Amino acid sequence: MERTQKNKTNKYGTWYGILFILAICGLSACNKDFEGKRDFAKTQDTVLDVRTSKILYVIIDGARGKSVETSMAPNLTKIKANANYAYESVSDDSGLDATTWTDMLTGVNKAKHGVTSANFAGKQLTNYPMFFKRIKDNSTLRTAAFCASARLSQNLVSDADVNQSFNDDDLAVKTATVDELKRDDAAVVLTEFNSVDKAGAQYGYDNSVAQYQNAILKIDGYIGEIMAQLKSRKNYTNENWLVIIASNQGGAYPVNPADNDGTLFSKPLLNSYVMFYNPAFNISVYEKPNTSAIPYSGNNIKLNGTALRGTLSAADASIFNFGTGVTAPEYTVEFKLKVHAFGTLNAPIFSKSSSPANSSTGWWIIHNGSNGTWRFAGLSSTTITSASAPLLTVGKWYTIGFKIYNESAKRWVVLYQDGEKISNPVDVTSRNVDNAVPLIAGQIDGYGNTATQSITDIRLFKAAVPDNIIKEYACQVNVPTTHPYYNSLIGYWPATDGTGVSFVDKISGTRNFTIGGSPVWESFEDTDAKFCIPFSPEIYNKLPRGVDIPRYIYSWLKIKTDNYGLDGKVWLPVYNITQ
Repeated sequence: MERTQKNKTNKYGTWYGILFILAICGLSACNKDFEGKRDFAKTQDTVLDVRTSKILYVIIDGARGKSVETSMAPNLTKIKANANYAYESVSDDSGLDATTWTDMLTGVNKAKHGVTSANFAGKQLTNYPMFFKRIKDNSTLRTAAFCASARLSQNLVSDADVNQSFNDDDLAVKTATVDELKRDDAAVVLTEFNSVDKAGAQYGYDNSVAQYQNAILKIDGYIGEIMAQLKSRKNYTNENWLVIIASNQGGAYPVNPADNDGTLFSKPLLNSYVMFYNPAFNISVYEKPNTSAIPYSGNNIKLNGTALRGTLSAADASIFNFGTGVTAPEYTVEFKLKVHAFGTLNAPIFSKSSSPANSSTGWWIIHNGSNGTWRFAGLSSTTITSASAPLLTVGKWYTIGFKIYNESAKRWVVLYQDGEKISNPVDVTSRNVDNAVPLIAGQIDGYGNTATQSITDIRLFKAAVPDNIIKEYACQVNVPTTHPYYNSLIGYWPATDGTGVSFVDKISGTRNFTIGGSPVWESFEDTDAKFCIPFSPEIYNKLPRGVDIPRYIYSWLKIKTDNYGLDGKVWLPVYNITQ
Protein backbone atom coordinates (compact mmCIF):
# COMPACT_ATOMS: atom_id res chain seq x y z
CA MET A 1 0.00 0.00 0.00
CA GLU A 2 1.24 3.44 -0.83
CA ARG A 3 1.24 6.13 1.82
CA THR A 4 2.61 9.59 2.31
CA GLN A 5 3.78 11.21 5.49
CA LYS A 6 4.59 14.78 6.38
CA ASN A 7 6.23 15.56 9.69
CA LYS A 8 4.67 18.49 11.44
CA THR A 9 5.99 20.62 14.26
CA ASN A 10 4.36 19.38 17.43
CA LYS A 11 2.90 22.28 19.38
CA TYR A 12 2.87 20.18 22.54
CA GLY A 13 6.65 20.42 22.69
CA THR A 14 8.70 18.01 24.72
CA TRP A 15 5.73 16.13 26.21
CA TYR A 16 5.41 13.99 23.11
CA GLY A 17 9.10 13.40 23.07
CA ILE A 18 8.37 11.22 26.11
CA LEU A 19 6.15 9.04 23.92
CA PHE A 20 9.16 7.20 22.58
CA ILE A 21 8.20 3.79 24.00
CA LEU A 22 4.81 3.61 22.32
CA ALA A 23 6.04 5.37 19.21
CA ILE A 24 8.67 2.73 18.53
CA CYS A 25 5.86 1.11 16.57
CA GLY A 26 5.33 4.29 14.60
CA LEU A 27 8.99 4.51 13.69
CA SER A 28 9.51 0.90 12.72
CA ALA A 29 6.86 -1.74 12.14
CA CYS A 30 3.99 0.71 11.70
CA ASN A 31 5.78 2.80 9.12
CA LYS A 32 6.70 -0.34 7.23
CA ASP A 33 3.34 -2.02 7.40
CA PHE A 34 0.07 -0.34 8.32
CA GLU A 35 -1.54 -3.77 8.21
CA GLY A 36 0.32 -5.09 11.23
CA LYS A 37 -1.71 -7.29 13.53
CA ARG A 38 -0.46 -6.01 16.85
CA ASP A 39 -3.37 -5.13 19.11
CA PHE A 40 -2.89 -2.16 21.47
CA ALA A 41 -4.91 -4.07 24.03
CA LYS A 42 -2.10 -6.61 24.34
CA THR A 43 0.53 -4.00 25.20
CA GLN A 44 1.25 -1.86 28.18
CA ASP A 45 3.03 1.43 27.66
CA THR A 46 4.38 3.20 30.68
CA VAL A 47 3.64 6.75 29.55
CA LEU A 48 0.07 6.87 28.32
CA ASP A 49 -1.13 4.66 31.17
CA VAL A 50 -0.87 7.74 33.41
CA ARG A 51 -3.57 9.41 31.28
CA THR A 52 -7.12 8.20 30.76
CA SER A 53 -7.86 6.96 27.26
CA LYS A 54 -11.13 8.33 25.86
CA ILE A 55 -13.09 8.28 22.61
CA LEU A 56 -14.95 10.84 20.51
CA TYR A 57 -16.53 9.18 17.48
CA VAL A 58 -18.28 11.38 14.90
CA ILE A 59 -20.25 9.83 12.03
CA ILE A 60 -21.17 12.05 9.08
CA ASP A 61 -23.77 10.27 6.99
CA GLY A 62 -23.39 10.54 3.22
CA ALA A 63 -20.09 12.42 3.24
CA ARG A 64 -18.26 11.20 0.14
CA GLY A 65 -14.59 10.88 0.92
CA LYS A 66 -13.45 12.55 -2.30
CA SER A 67 -15.83 15.43 -1.69
CA VAL A 68 -14.52 15.86 1.85
CA GLU A 69 -10.99 15.90 0.44
CA THR A 70 -11.70 18.66 -2.09
CA SER A 71 -14.07 20.66 0.12
CA MET A 72 -11.16 22.38 1.90
CA ALA A 73 -13.27 22.32 5.07
CA PRO A 74 -11.10 24.39 7.45
CA ASN A 75 -11.53 22.40 10.65
CA LEU A 76 -11.11 18.98 9.07
CA THR A 77 -8.06 20.34 7.24
CA LYS A 78 -6.61 21.57 10.54
CA ILE A 79 -7.34 18.30 12.32
CA LYS A 80 -5.65 16.16 9.69
CA ALA A 81 -2.28 17.70 10.56
CA ASN A 82 -2.28 15.18 13.40
CA ALA A 83 -4.33 12.42 11.84
CA ASN A 84 -4.08 9.13 9.99
CA TYR A 85 -6.84 9.19 7.39
CA ALA A 86 -8.26 7.87 4.11
CA TYR A 87 -10.44 9.67 1.58
CA GLU A 88 -11.15 6.64 -0.61
CA SER A 89 -12.36 3.99 1.79
CA VAL A 90 -15.07 1.61 0.60
CA SER A 91 -18.18 0.89 2.63
CA ASP A 92 -20.40 -2.18 2.37
CA ASP A 93 -21.38 -2.85 -1.23
CA SER A 94 -25.09 -2.94 -0.34
CA GLY A 95 -25.23 0.84 -0.14
CA LEU A 96 -27.69 0.54 2.78
CA ASP A 97 -27.21 2.97 5.65
CA ALA A 98 -28.54 0.37 8.11
CA THR A 99 -25.79 -2.05 7.05
CA THR A 100 -22.98 0.50 7.07
CA TRP A 101 -23.99 1.89 10.46
CA THR A 102 -24.05 -1.62 11.90
CA ASP A 103 -20.61 -2.36 10.45
CA MET A 104 -19.29 0.82 12.07
CA LEU A 105 -20.75 0.13 15.50
CA THR A 106 -20.25 -3.64 15.85
CA GLY A 107 -16.96 -4.24 14.03
CA VAL A 108 -18.35 -7.17 12.04
CA ASN A 109 -19.71 -7.52 8.53
CA LYS A 110 -23.30 -8.26 7.54
CA ALA A 111 -22.65 -12.00 7.32
CA LYS A 112 -22.39 -11.90 11.12
CA HIS A 113 -24.54 -8.99 12.27
CA GLY A 114 -27.33 -9.89 9.83
CA VAL A 115 -28.45 -6.36 8.96
CA THR A 116 -29.24 -6.44 5.25
CA SER A 117 -32.42 -4.39 5.11
CA ALA A 118 -33.38 -0.83 5.97
CA ASN A 119 -35.57 -1.95 8.87
CA PHE A 120 -32.78 -3.89 10.60
CA ALA A 121 -34.74 -7.14 10.36
CA GLY A 122 -32.71 -10.18 11.32
CA LYS A 123 -30.08 -8.26 13.26
CA GLN A 124 -27.80 -10.45 15.38
CA LEU A 125 -26.63 -7.97 17.99
CA THR A 126 -26.60 -10.33 20.96
CA ASN A 127 -23.47 -12.05 19.73
CA TYR A 128 -22.13 -8.94 17.98
CA PRO A 129 -23.22 -5.96 20.06
CA MET A 130 -22.65 -2.27 19.54
CA PHE A 131 -19.23 -1.35 20.98
CA PHE A 132 -20.66 0.36 24.09
CA LYS A 133 -21.52 -3.11 25.42
CA ARG A 134 -17.92 -4.31 25.30
CA ILE A 135 -16.72 -1.09 26.91
CA LYS A 136 -19.21 -1.49 29.77
CA ASP A 137 -18.15 -5.11 30.22
CA ASN A 138 -14.56 -4.00 30.74
CA SER A 139 -14.74 -0.58 32.38
CA THR A 140 -16.87 1.99 34.19
CA LEU A 141 -16.43 4.62 31.49
CA ARG A 142 -19.46 6.81 30.77
CA THR A 143 -21.01 6.19 27.34
CA ALA A 144 -23.16 8.71 25.50
CA ALA A 145 -24.76 8.76 22.04
CA PHE A 146 -26.29 11.76 20.28
CA CYS A 147 -27.86 10.92 16.94
CA ALA A 148 -29.71 12.84 14.29
CA SER A 149 -31.29 9.59 13.07
CA ALA A 150 -33.79 7.89 15.31
CA ARG A 151 -33.31 4.67 13.30
CA LEU A 152 -29.68 4.47 14.33
CA SER A 153 -30.34 5.43 17.93
CA GLN A 154 -33.25 3.04 18.42
CA ASN A 155 -31.91 0.02 16.53
CA LEU A 156 -28.20 0.01 17.26
CA VAL A 157 -27.22 2.00 20.33
CA SER A 158 -27.17 -0.04 23.53
CA ASP A 159 -25.55 0.10 26.98
CA ALA A 160 -25.46 3.89 26.86
CA ASP A 161 -25.60 6.09 29.93
CA VAL A 162 -27.18 8.61 27.58
CA ASN A 163 -28.87 7.80 24.26
CA GLN A 164 -30.65 10.69 22.56
CA SER A 165 -31.93 11.28 19.03
CA PHE A 166 -32.87 14.68 17.65
CA ASN A 167 -35.27 14.22 14.73
CA ASP A 168 -32.74 15.07 11.99
CA ASP A 169 -31.58 18.23 13.79
CA ASP A 170 -27.79 18.34 13.46
CA LEU A 171 -27.56 21.61 15.36
CA ALA A 172 -29.18 19.96 18.37
CA VAL A 173 -26.80 17.01 18.02
CA LYS A 174 -23.83 19.38 18.06
CA THR A 175 -25.15 21.23 21.10
CA ALA A 176 -25.74 18.00 23.02
CA THR A 177 -22.24 16.78 22.16
CA VAL A 178 -20.64 20.01 23.33
CA ASP A 179 -22.64 19.86 26.56
CA GLU A 180 -21.53 16.25 27.12
CA LEU A 181 -17.89 17.24 26.70
CA LYS A 182 -18.33 19.82 29.45
CA ARG A 183 -18.84 16.98 31.91
CA ASP A 184 -15.78 15.87 33.80
CA ASP A 185 -16.77 12.21 33.41
CA ALA A 186 -17.34 12.34 29.64
CA ALA A 187 -15.37 9.40 28.25
CA VAL A 188 -16.91 7.66 25.21
CA VAL A 189 -19.03 9.89 22.99
CA LEU A 190 -20.80 8.89 19.77
CA THR A 191 -22.15 11.67 17.55
CA GLU A 192 -24.06 11.21 14.29
CA PHE A 193 -24.95 13.93 11.77
CA ASN A 194 -27.19 13.34 8.76
CA SER A 195 -27.71 16.73 7.05
CA VAL A 196 -24.90 16.07 4.53
CA ASP A 197 -26.67 12.91 3.41
CA LYS A 198 -29.99 14.73 3.11
CA ALA A 199 -28.42 17.49 1.01
CA GLY A 200 -26.82 14.91 -1.25
CA ALA A 201 -30.06 12.98 -1.69
CA GLN A 202 -31.88 16.16 -2.69
CA TYR A 203 -29.26 17.97 -4.79
CA GLY A 204 -26.41 15.57 -5.59
CA TYR A 205 -23.46 14.00 -3.78
CA ASP A 206 -20.63 16.13 -5.06
CA ASN A 207 -19.13 19.33 -3.78
CA SER A 208 -19.50 20.86 -7.21
CA VAL A 209 -23.13 21.05 -6.02
CA ALA A 210 -23.35 24.14 -3.82
CA GLN A 211 -25.94 22.74 -1.43
CA TYR A 212 -23.87 19.61 -0.78
CA GLN A 213 -20.66 21.58 -0.34
CA ASN A 214 -22.39 23.97 2.08
CA ALA A 215 -23.72 21.03 4.09
CA ILE A 216 -20.18 19.64 4.47
CA LEU A 217 -18.90 23.06 5.55
CA LYS A 218 -21.70 23.47 8.10
CA ILE A 219 -20.83 20.13 9.72
CA ASP A 220 -17.18 21.14 9.57
CA GLY A 221 -18.11 24.20 11.63
CA TYR A 222 -19.89 22.01 14.16
CA ILE A 223 -16.80 19.79 14.40
CA GLY A 224 -14.73 22.91 15.03
CA GLU A 225 -16.93 23.81 17.98
CA ILE A 226 -16.82 20.25 19.32
CA MET A 227 -13.03 20.11 19.08
CA ALA A 228 -12.71 23.49 20.78
CA GLN A 229 -14.79 22.23 23.71
CA LEU A 230 -12.80 18.99 23.84
CA LYS A 231 -9.51 20.83 24.13
CA SER A 232 -10.87 23.25 26.72
CA ARG A 233 -11.67 20.48 29.17
CA LYS A 234 -10.03 21.26 32.48
CA ASN A 235 -8.48 17.77 32.65
CA TYR A 236 -7.59 17.57 28.96
CA THR A 237 -3.85 17.26 29.59
CA ASN A 238 -4.54 14.23 31.78
CA GLU A 239 -6.70 12.57 29.13
CA ASN A 240 -5.74 10.79 25.94
CA TRP A 241 -8.53 11.33 23.41
CA LEU A 242 -8.82 9.41 20.19
CA VAL A 243 -11.06 11.34 17.82
CA ILE A 244 -12.61 9.37 14.97
CA ILE A 245 -14.44 11.15 12.17
CA ALA A 246 -15.95 8.91 9.53
CA SER A 247 -18.75 8.72 7.00
CA ASN A 248 -20.98 5.68 6.76
CA GLN A 249 -20.89 5.88 2.93
CA GLY A 250 -21.06 8.42 0.14
CA GLY A 251 -23.88 8.79 -2.33
CA ALA A 252 -24.76 7.95 -5.92
CA TYR A 253 -23.33 10.42 -8.43
CA PRO A 254 -22.28 10.11 -12.11
CA VAL A 255 -18.69 8.97 -12.63
CA ASN A 256 -16.43 10.29 -15.35
CA PRO A 257 -15.77 7.22 -17.55
CA ALA A 258 -12.05 8.01 -17.46
CA ASP A 259 -12.12 7.65 -13.67
CA ASN A 260 -13.96 4.34 -13.66
CA ASP A 261 -11.48 1.53 -12.95
CA GLY A 262 -14.17 -1.12 -12.69
CA THR A 263 -13.75 -1.55 -8.94
CA LEU A 264 -15.84 -0.47 -5.97
CA PHE A 265 -13.46 2.46 -5.62
CA SER A 266 -15.28 3.97 -8.62
CA LYS A 267 -18.70 3.87 -6.97
CA PRO A 268 -19.45 7.22 -5.28
CA LEU A 269 -22.20 5.58 -3.19
CA LEU A 270 -19.55 3.48 -1.42
CA ASN A 271 -16.87 6.18 -1.16
CA SER A 272 -16.48 6.74 2.57
CA TYR A 273 -14.07 8.73 4.72
CA VAL A 274 -12.19 7.62 7.84
CA MET A 275 -9.92 9.69 10.06
CA PHE A 276 -8.16 8.87 13.34
CA TYR A 277 -6.90 11.94 15.24
CA ASN A 278 -4.74 12.40 18.29
CA PRO A 279 -2.41 15.37 18.91
CA ALA A 280 0.51 12.93 19.03
CA PHE A 281 -0.21 11.43 15.62
CA ASN A 282 1.83 12.19 12.55
CA ILE A 283 -0.05 13.18 9.41
CA SER A 284 -0.40 10.09 7.28
CA VAL A 285 -2.80 9.36 4.45
CA TYR A 286 -3.76 5.82 3.51
CA GLU A 287 -3.96 5.94 -0.27
CA LYS A 288 -6.01 3.83 -2.64
CA PRO A 289 -3.99 0.94 -4.09
CA ASN A 290 -3.00 1.20 -7.72
CA THR A 291 -5.86 -0.45 -9.58
CA SER A 292 -4.42 0.08 -13.06
CA ALA A 293 -2.28 -3.05 -12.79
CA ILE A 294 -2.67 -5.78 -10.19
CA PRO A 295 0.61 -7.70 -9.83
CA TYR A 296 1.01 -11.42 -10.32
CA SER A 297 2.35 -12.48 -6.95
CA GLY A 298 3.06 -15.60 -4.99
CA ASN A 299 5.95 -18.03 -4.59
CA ASN A 300 7.68 -19.96 -7.33
CA ILE A 301 10.69 -22.19 -7.90
CA LYS A 302 13.49 -21.50 -10.34
CA LEU A 303 13.85 -24.77 -12.23
CA ASN A 304 17.34 -25.65 -13.43
CA GLY A 305 19.03 -28.95 -14.33
CA THR A 306 17.77 -32.48 -13.86
CA ALA A 307 17.80 -32.20 -10.07
CA LEU A 308 15.70 -29.06 -9.82
CA ARG A 309 12.78 -29.77 -12.11
CA GLY A 310 9.14 -30.78 -11.90
CA THR A 311 8.21 -34.40 -12.66
CA LEU A 312 4.71 -35.79 -13.13
CA SER A 313 5.01 -39.57 -12.90
CA ALA A 314 4.38 -41.66 -15.99
CA ALA A 315 1.16 -43.03 -14.50
CA ASP A 316 -0.19 -39.58 -13.66
CA ALA A 317 1.15 -38.10 -16.90
CA SER A 318 -1.00 -40.48 -18.92
CA ILE A 319 -3.59 -37.71 -19.10
CA PHE A 320 -1.10 -35.96 -21.40
CA ASN A 321 -1.23 -38.88 -23.86
CA PHE A 322 -3.42 -37.28 -26.49
CA GLY A 323 -4.25 -40.31 -28.62
CA THR A 324 -4.50 -40.42 -32.38
CA GLY A 325 -7.02 -39.77 -35.13
CA VAL A 326 -10.19 -37.71 -35.33
CA THR A 327 -11.99 -39.95 -32.86
CA ALA A 328 -9.53 -39.02 -30.10
CA PRO A 329 -10.49 -36.27 -27.63
CA GLU A 330 -9.55 -32.61 -28.08
CA TYR A 331 -7.16 -30.88 -25.67
CA THR A 332 -5.82 -27.46 -24.72
CA VAL A 333 -2.54 -27.06 -22.79
CA GLU A 334 -1.39 -23.72 -21.35
CA PHE A 335 1.17 -22.59 -18.80
CA LYS A 336 3.07 -19.49 -17.76
CA LEU A 337 6.80 -19.26 -18.35
CA LYS A 338 9.34 -16.82 -16.93
CA VAL A 339 12.93 -17.21 -18.13
CA HIS A 340 15.55 -16.13 -15.61
CA ALA A 341 18.48 -17.18 -17.87
CA PHE A 342 18.39 -18.87 -21.28
CA GLY A 343 21.43 -20.99 -20.48
CA THR A 344 22.52 -23.40 -23.21
CA LEU A 345 20.94 -23.66 -26.65
CA ASN A 346 17.62 -25.45 -27.17
CA ALA A 347 16.91 -26.04 -23.48
CA PRO A 348 13.70 -28.03 -22.80
CA ILE A 349 10.76 -26.21 -21.27
CA PHE A 350 7.88 -28.68 -21.00
CA SER A 351 7.88 -32.16 -22.45
CA LYS A 352 6.56 -35.71 -22.44
CA SER A 353 9.33 -37.46 -24.29
CA SER A 354 12.55 -39.27 -23.51
CA SER A 355 14.39 -36.74 -25.68
CA PRO A 356 13.45 -33.78 -27.85
CA ALA A 357 16.55 -34.33 -29.97
CA ASN A 358 15.51 -37.56 -31.72
CA SER A 359 12.49 -39.44 -32.98
CA SER A 360 11.32 -40.77 -29.61
CA THR A 361 7.56 -40.78 -29.26
CA GLY A 362 5.99 -37.95 -27.33
CA TRP A 363 5.84 -34.20 -27.66
CA TRP A 364 7.94 -31.34 -26.38
CA ILE A 365 8.30 -27.57 -26.09
CA ILE A 366 11.87 -26.27 -26.07
CA HIS A 367 13.70 -23.00 -26.54
CA ASN A 368 14.64 -22.43 -30.17
CA GLY A 369 18.31 -21.71 -29.59
CA SER A 370 18.42 -18.92 -27.02
CA ASN A 371 17.08 -16.01 -29.02
CA GLY A 372 13.68 -15.79 -27.35
CA THR A 373 11.76 -18.00 -29.75
CA TRP A 374 10.47 -21.46 -28.87
CA ARG A 375 9.40 -24.50 -30.81
CA PHE A 376 7.01 -27.40 -30.54
CA ALA A 377 7.42 -30.88 -32.00
CA GLY A 378 6.42 -34.50 -31.59
CA LEU A 379 2.72 -34.33 -32.33
CA SER A 380 3.66 -33.13 -35.79
CA SER A 381 6.18 -34.65 -38.14
CA THR A 382 7.55 -31.12 -38.52
CA THR A 383 8.73 -28.58 -35.96
CA ILE A 384 6.45 -25.61 -35.33
CA THR A 385 8.17 -22.42 -34.15
CA SER A 386 7.02 -19.24 -32.47
CA ALA A 387 8.79 -17.06 -35.02
CA SER A 388 5.74 -14.87 -35.53
CA ALA A 389 5.34 -14.13 -31.81
CA PRO A 390 7.13 -11.46 -29.73
CA LEU A 391 10.46 -12.75 -28.45
CA LEU A 392 10.63 -14.10 -24.92
CA THR A 393 12.79 -11.88 -22.74
CA VAL A 394 14.41 -12.55 -19.39
CA GLY A 395 12.36 -11.61 -16.35
CA LYS A 396 8.97 -11.44 -18.07
CA TRP A 397 5.99 -13.78 -17.82
CA TYR A 398 4.44 -15.33 -20.92
CA THR A 399 1.49 -17.67 -21.36
CA ILE A 400 2.33 -20.30 -23.97
CA GLY A 401 0.65 -23.50 -25.06
CA PHE A 402 -1.11 -25.42 -27.80
CA LYS A 403 -4.50 -26.78 -28.80
CA ILE A 404 -5.38 -30.10 -30.43
CA TYR A 405 -8.72 -30.08 -32.23
CA ASN A 406 -10.72 -31.94 -34.84
CA GLU A 407 -12.04 -30.23 -37.95
CA SER A 408 -12.90 -31.25 -41.50
CA ALA A 409 -12.25 -34.94 -40.74
CA LYS A 410 -8.71 -34.19 -39.62
CA ARG A 411 -6.86 -33.53 -36.39
CA TRP A 412 -4.87 -30.32 -35.98
CA VAL A 413 -2.47 -28.62 -33.58
CA VAL A 414 -1.89 -24.87 -33.26
CA LEU A 415 0.33 -22.79 -30.93
CA TYR A 416 -0.52 -19.80 -28.74
CA GLN A 417 1.46 -17.13 -26.92
CA ASP A 418 -0.27 -14.72 -24.56
CA GLY A 419 -3.60 -15.76 -25.97
CA GLU A 420 -2.71 -15.04 -29.58
CA LYS A 421 -2.54 -17.77 -32.21
CA ILE A 422 1.06 -17.77 -33.46
CA SER A 423 1.12 -20.64 -35.96
CA ASN A 424 -0.94 -22.03 -38.76
CA PRO A 425 -2.79 -25.27 -37.97
CA VAL A 426 -0.69 -28.36 -38.64
CA ASP A 427 -2.23 -31.72 -39.54
CA VAL A 428 -1.52 -34.34 -36.86
CA THR A 429 -4.27 -36.81 -37.84
CA SER A 430 -1.98 -39.79 -38.21
CA ARG A 431 0.40 -39.00 -35.33
CA ASN A 432 0.34 -41.30 -32.30
CA VAL A 433 2.61 -39.87 -29.61
CA ASP A 434 1.38 -41.79 -26.56
CA ASN A 435 4.11 -43.15 -24.33
CA ALA A 436 4.81 -44.29 -20.78
CA VAL A 437 7.28 -41.60 -19.72
CA PRO A 438 6.85 -38.79 -17.18
CA LEU A 439 5.87 -35.22 -17.99
CA ILE A 440 8.80 -32.94 -17.21
CA ALA A 441 8.80 -29.22 -16.42
CA GLY A 442 12.43 -28.31 -17.10
CA GLN A 443 15.41 -30.37 -18.19
CA ILE A 444 15.19 -33.95 -19.53
CA ASP A 445 17.50 -36.79 -18.46
CA GLY A 446 20.36 -37.36 -20.88
CA TYR A 447 19.83 -33.96 -22.49
CA GLY A 448 22.40 -31.52 -21.20
CA ASN A 449 20.86 -28.29 -22.41
CA THR A 450 19.27 -26.32 -19.59
CA ALA A 451 17.78 -22.92 -18.78
CA THR A 452 16.81 -21.30 -15.47
CA GLN A 453 13.09 -20.73 -15.62
CA SER A 454 9.85 -20.74 -13.64
CA ILE A 455 6.73 -22.54 -14.84
CA THR A 456 3.38 -21.82 -13.23
CA ASP A 457 -0.37 -21.82 -13.91
CA ILE A 458 -0.30 -25.14 -15.79
CA ARG A 459 -3.73 -25.88 -17.29
CA LEU A 460 -4.93 -29.00 -19.11
CA PHE A 461 -8.40 -28.92 -20.63
CA LYS A 462 -9.92 -32.00 -22.21
CA ALA A 463 -11.54 -29.74 -24.78
CA ALA A 464 -10.60 -27.48 -27.65
CA VAL A 465 -11.07 -24.16 -25.90
CA PRO A 466 -12.24 -21.54 -28.43
CA ASP A 467 -9.69 -18.93 -29.48
CA ASN A 468 -11.62 -16.04 -27.96
CA ILE A 469 -11.76 -17.79 -24.58
CA ILE A 470 -8.05 -18.64 -24.72
CA LYS A 471 -7.33 -14.96 -25.39
CA GLU A 472 -9.66 -13.72 -22.67
CA TYR A 473 -8.22 -15.93 -19.93
CA ALA A 474 -4.53 -16.10 -20.92
CA CYS A 475 -3.93 -12.79 -19.15
CA GLN A 476 -5.31 -14.12 -15.87
CA VAL A 477 -3.10 -15.96 -13.41
CA ASN A 478 -5.50 -18.67 -12.38
CA VAL A 479 -8.51 -20.49 -13.73
CA PRO A 480 -11.60 -19.11 -12.02
CA THR A 481 -14.64 -21.31 -11.61
CA THR A 482 -16.42 -18.87 -13.95
CA HIS A 483 -14.19 -19.95 -16.84
CA PRO A 484 -16.59 -21.29 -19.53
CA TYR A 485 -14.54 -24.49 -19.79
CA TYR A 486 -13.77 -24.93 -16.11
CA ASN A 487 -15.60 -28.26 -16.03
CA SER A 488 -13.33 -29.50 -18.82
CA LEU A 489 -10.20 -29.07 -16.70
CA ILE A 490 -8.58 -32.41 -15.98
CA GLY A 491 -5.45 -30.92 -14.45
CA TYR A 492 -4.57 -27.54 -12.96
CA TRP A 493 -1.29 -26.77 -11.21
CA PRO A 494 -0.89 -23.13 -10.03
CA ALA A 495 2.71 -24.01 -9.00
CA THR A 496 2.76 -21.08 -6.59
CA ASP A 497 2.08 -23.27 -3.55
CA GLY A 498 4.93 -21.76 -1.55
CA THR A 499 5.64 -24.85 0.55
CA GLY A 500 6.72 -28.43 0.14
CA VAL A 501 8.35 -30.24 -2.75
CA SER A 502 5.50 -30.49 -5.24
CA PHE A 503 3.20 -28.62 -7.59
CA VAL A 504 -0.24 -29.66 -6.37
CA ASP A 505 -2.98 -30.48 -8.84
CA LYS A 506 -6.05 -28.52 -7.77
CA ILE A 507 -8.35 -30.81 -9.75
CA SER A 508 -7.40 -34.28 -8.50
CA GLY A 509 -5.46 -33.23 -5.39
CA THR A 510 -3.15 -36.21 -5.89
CA ARG A 511 -1.71 -35.96 -9.40
CA ASN A 512 1.18 -33.73 -8.35
CA PHE A 513 4.50 -32.72 -9.88
CA THR A 514 7.40 -33.75 -7.66
CA ILE A 515 10.21 -31.21 -7.42
CA GLY A 516 13.64 -32.81 -7.21
CA GLY A 517 16.72 -31.57 -5.43
CA SER A 518 16.33 -28.96 -2.71
CA PRO A 519 13.70 -26.58 -4.07
CA VAL A 520 13.57 -23.05 -2.71
CA TRP A 521 10.29 -21.17 -2.95
CA GLU A 522 10.97 -17.53 -3.75
CA SER A 523 8.35 -14.84 -3.43
CA PHE A 524 7.61 -12.71 -6.47
CA GLU A 525 5.38 -9.76 -7.32
CA ASP A 526 5.43 -8.83 -10.99
CA THR A 527 3.35 -6.12 -12.61
CA ASP A 528 2.81 -6.25 -16.35
CA ALA A 529 0.23 -4.56 -18.56
CA LYS A 530 -0.55 -7.95 -20.11
CA PHE A 531 -2.06 -9.22 -16.84
CA CYS A 532 -5.81 -8.86 -16.35
CA ILE A 533 -5.92 -10.23 -12.84
CA PRO A 534 -9.35 -9.93 -11.22
CA PHE A 535 -9.46 -7.78 -8.13
CA SER A 536 -9.58 -9.71 -4.91
CA PRO A 537 -11.95 -8.33 -2.28
CA GLU A 538 -8.84 -8.00 -0.13
CA ILE A 539 -7.87 -4.92 -2.13
CA TYR A 540 -10.54 -2.95 -0.27
CA ASN A 541 -8.90 -3.83 3.04
CA LYS A 542 -5.85 -1.79 2.07
CA LEU A 543 -7.61 1.25 3.52
CA PRO A 544 -9.31 1.67 6.91
CA ARG A 545 -13.04 1.00 6.71
CA GLY A 546 -15.99 1.56 8.98
CA VAL A 547 -15.94 -2.04 10.16
CA ASP A 548 -12.40 -1.50 11.48
CA ILE A 549 -13.35 1.34 13.82
CA PRO A 550 -14.70 -0.64 16.82
CA ARG A 551 -11.53 -2.71 16.93
CA TYR A 552 -9.46 0.48 16.92
CA ILE A 553 -11.60 1.79 19.79
CA TYR A 554 -11.13 -1.38 21.83
CA SER A 555 -7.40 -1.27 21.24
CA TRP A 556 -7.19 2.37 22.30
CA LEU A 557 -9.02 1.52 25.50
CA LYS A 558 -6.83 -1.58 26.00
CA ILE A 559 -9.76 -3.97 25.77
CA LYS A 560 -8.74 -7.40 24.53
CA THR A 561 -10.69 -8.49 21.47
CA ASP A 562 -9.63 -12.11 21.08
CA ASN A 563 -13.10 -13.58 21.68
CA TYR A 564 -15.24 -10.97 19.96
CA GLY A 565 -15.17 -12.45 16.45
CA LEU A 566 -14.39 -9.09 14.90
CA ASP A 567 -13.92 -8.67 11.17
CA GLY A 568 -12.15 -5.33 11.42
CA LYS A 569 -8.40 -4.96 11.15
CA VAL A 570 -5.98 -3.34 13.56
CA TRP A 571 -4.54 -0.11 12.17
CA LEU A 572 -1.47 1.00 14.05
CA PRO A 573 -1.13 4.77 14.46
CA VAL A 574 1.81 6.70 13.13
CA TYR A 575 3.18 8.89 15.89
CA ASN A 576 5.02 12.17 15.58
CA ILE A 577 7.94 12.48 17.99
CA THR A 578 9.48 15.87 18.62
CA GLN A 579 12.30 16.05 21.14
